[in-house]
Amino acid sequence: MRVVITGAAGKIAKQLIDELGRLHELRLIDSRTVPGQQSIIADLKCILPVQKGASASGWIKAFKGAHVVVHLAANPQQAASWPEVWGDNMEATWNVLEVAAAHRVSRVVFASSNWAVKALEHELAPNCYLPSGPKIGSDAAPCPVNPYGLSKAFGEIAGRMLVTQGRLDSFVAVRIGYYASSTVIDQEFAHLWVGSDDLRSLLRQCIEVPFDGFHVVYGVSTQPDSPYDLTYTKALLSWTPEQLLGNASAG
Repeated sequence: MRVVITGAAGKIAKQLIDELGRLHELRLIDSRTVPGQQSIIADLKCILPVQKGASASGWIKAFKGAHVVVHLAANPQQAASWPEVWGDNMEATWNVLEVAAAHRVSRVVFASSNWAVKALEHELAPNCYLPSGPKIGSDAAPCPVNPYGLSKAFGEIAGRMLVTQGRLDSFVAVRIGYYASSTVIDQEFAHLWVGSDDLRSLLRQCIEVPFDGFHVVYGVSTQPDSPYDLTYTKALLSWTPEQLLGNASAG
């Protein structure tokens, strides 16, 4: 299977490349060099090369014959301003989706975020952090509280539109929690944590499991105080998260 990965120099992409490298043909795109990997250097929000010798259209050509696009590229800062997310997270995402649809790529896996539904989490807090409390499911509509969350909501809605139009066969938005290679996690983020092994297996299932249409899943490990309901995620992807924060190994 040919898989395009944008944002391929990032920490999540590193896990995915390690997971898929021996199984699929990977085409890697980032605005900087991907260490130890052949990749395309490009700025997805425009057609201009970002450094001498980089092809302005090289990233578009990478989509030819691709089966899946995993769109990870974004400004990941939760406090990013509107101008910052407009270019890096919205223009770039729209360009990737348009190019994927034009090349008849069957599926897009979109790195969304828990910040896409942060207003609902705030509304349900603190009860949603209790093991028996209300949880946020995959049917929850986007309800962001900042420009970063809004940019992720935009990606979800744009993907749904292209599926509705019949331009993409399938689109899955992964509302990722908090990923860090270290297992020393601030308690503020513990309920959002996703371990390396769970993240790798989740994204692999998003790529390999057969399904059509638009879907939302959650990228968090099974923590008792997580505010997210993983029922639909597990069912759609035949996925079983195995990590607990206290028993995890560094990724």
